[in-house]
Amino acid sequence: MNEFITVYSAEIMRRLRSRIFIVGILIGAVGIGALIKLPVYMDSLVGQANRVALAGDAALISQAAPLLRKDYHVVRTIPGKTAVLASDLSDANKISAIIVLRRSGHNVNVIVYARDPGNISVSSLRRDLLPISLQIATGLSRTDLGRAMKVPVTVRAINSKFGTAAQANDARIIAYIMLFSLYILIMINSQLIMSSVAEEKTSRIAEMLVASVNPSALLSGKIAASATLAVIQMIIWIAIGFLLGAHPGAPAALEAADSSRATTFSLSSVSSADLAGFAAFFLLGYLQVSTMFAAVGSLVNRTEDLGALAGPLVIPIVAAFLIAMTALAAPDTPVVIITSFVPLIAPFVMFARIVVSDVPAWQVMLSLAINIAATWGIAVLAGKIYRVGMLLYGRPPKLAQIWSVIRS
Repeated sequence: MNEFITVYSAEIMRRLRSRIFIVGILIGAVGIGALIKLPVYMDSLVGQANRVALAGDAALISQAAPLLRKDYHVVRTIPGKTAVLASDLSDANKISAIIVLRRSGHNVNVIVYARDPGNISVSSLRRDLLPISLQIATGLSRTDLGRAMKVPVTVRAINSKFGTAAQANDARIIAYIMLFSLYILIMINSQLIMSSVAEEKTSRIAEMLVASVNPSALLSGKIAASATLAVIQMIIWIAIGFLLGAHPGAPAALEAADSSRATTFSLSSVSSADLAGFAAFFLLGYLQVSTMFAAVGSLVNRTEDLGALAGPLVIPIVAAFLIAMTALAAPDTPVVIITSFVPLIAPFVMFARIVVSDVPAWQVMLSLAINIAATWGIAVLAGKIYRVGMLLYGRPPKLAQIWSVIRS
């Protein structure tokens, strides 16, 4: 135990004093801030592409302008103009298209002169202008037509964790932020452990360490220290993500299904039980992956060989992240339920299920039990591989040697 504490504290202090660790936290914080604010910037670009002017029949323009503002930014109206020249769409006018509206019998004739035709959605134009077309065709007043088109729709939750669509949307947003943080932290820190182990072996520091410290205590101390620092990084990054995202002006992608709601989201959509589940599955996933990476790192005699060995280990982590993304939308599909018990994948998938649905308690407990047992098994197996890998310098251990050690 004393050896473990010594290795743990030494590794913690070494990483905390490292400029790379501090810079990594800062870069990660900036990166998360950029990812949250990037959609706002991209939305502004889309808004520029949707700047249009309305021309043609003055009566139709007055009716169409409010309707088209749902999908377009109407910046000018030019009543009476039907002939459009290239100069009308010059950069100085900051208009991407001119929509000419004319009445043709019992219908509306629409001609769009666009700088980039790909930015104009014909279906959205038809949908927006449908009330005008119906009014002309039926002769109904605007009031009667508006009343007929307002179909009352009420959404009631049945066997759902959430009472409203807004709450469900908030939970998915927060779950996505947490899953993304989980993925990044596990990938980065596990590969750092792998590189650290490989560096110690190739520099022959491992010979002195193994001579004075029990290999199992050395491995467990390294992983525990890295897990502690990963939790610190996670708390900082997620806190920054919430601070930047939970206020007006958040990205349009974070809006709820109810478009009338402000672009805000609340942490109240995620309960303390959800956060506890995230912490538990984060630690399990991190310990499983980092232990595997450390064991593989001990088998490397040249640091340039790390990529070849790390590749296969990354595959289940990427698969877990992709399945978790599916779980946010469809948490009760058979594949999602089954994979929420599978080690390496469950830490991602089960957490996604917990946040967006009411997972039976027995399933959560069974997944925890399976993954705790898997973590213990991986630790025992990795400890044996680490021991033989660190003691053999200059040549990689043969498969027969590894198999013999595993069986012992």
